[in-house]
Amino acid sequence: AMAWKPLCASILAVACQSCVLVWHLDPTSLSTRPSSGCAQVLSYPGHSPVTSLAWAPSGELLLSASPVDTAMLVWDVSTENCVQLQWFGGGGVTYLAWSPDGSKVLAATPSAVFRVWEAQMWTCERWPTIKGRCQTGCWSPDGSRLLFTVLGESVIYSLSFSEYRGEMQGQVGGSKTASIVADLSETTFETLYGEERIGGEVHSMVWDPTGERLAVIIRGHPDVPGSQTVIAVFRTRNSPVFELLPCGFLRGERGAQPQLIAFHPCFKKGALLTVCWSTGKISHVPFFFVSAHVPCASPSRSPVVVMASTSVREQPLFSEL
Repeated sequence: AMAWKPLCASILAVACQSCVLVWHLDPTSLSTRPSSGCAQVLSYPGHSPVTSLAWAPSGELLLSASPVDTAMLVWDVSTENCVQLQWFGGGGVTYLAWSPDGSKVLAATPSAVFRVWEAQMWTCERWPTIKGRCQTGCWSPDGSRLLFTVLGESVIYSLSFSEYRGEMQGQVGGSKTASIVADLSETTFETLYGEERIGGEVHSMVWDPTGERLAVIIRGHPDVPGSQTVIAVFRTRNSPVFELLPCGFLRGERGAQPQLIAFHPCFKKGALLTVCWSTGKISHVPFFFVSAHVPCASPSRSPVVVMASTSVREQPLFSEL
């Protein structure tokens, strides 16, 4: 794992077998191989292999974790000191995601449980899953909602969190149970060009900083003819009522599989999605938001989004990249 320090173009954290290397790089340098003197070494006994990293949005703290170490480390990189966040049961950590407001951290484990930590007193709450471990997750911009998926399932779950003020400090404040907000099971779409089979397990997902677009990599079934890996794009709204509405799909050239996706942190005209493909190519996909008001869904309606279609679509199903 690698992670650039937020608000900084010259500090890169790299997870290694037995330590974390924090490289201090000169963006204007022409050197392609910086010297070892440019790297800080952050190590702690028993903390290996390091596979997950996450910077606080402010850049002040760095989290590191290992799937076999039951302690997550909170590093003050400037002093090279760390604090252990220890727990028992569930194994180490396989995935970290810090909420954009800096108030909470998602820590997924190799077992069927994940934890959410609050970043003031560093207390946590745990949520068990039924079928498998938490595969991926992403936060709303204000940190009030967590969307996550479970390995082997094709649905997106949602957890809401209350703001902690005063007597609530030191508490995570999450809802007791998660709700399903999208069903991405495989569906056959009838188009003017024939049938398109889309759906399956979620590989990863990202929420743009404005909170208006969610991009999801959906893995197709390799054993099913016509099944493919695509990026599904949803229009989202977090308040006053949570909405998750499908917009369409993105796919690359023939044979290209999306591997990594990320939204630009400060694209002023809407949202800018970057996609890394299995072919080595990188695509930048802009979403220009219109100011027209979109009608809100009724609070009484079910929030579940099912990808289904029974009529022939006259518009293209995909945006080709």
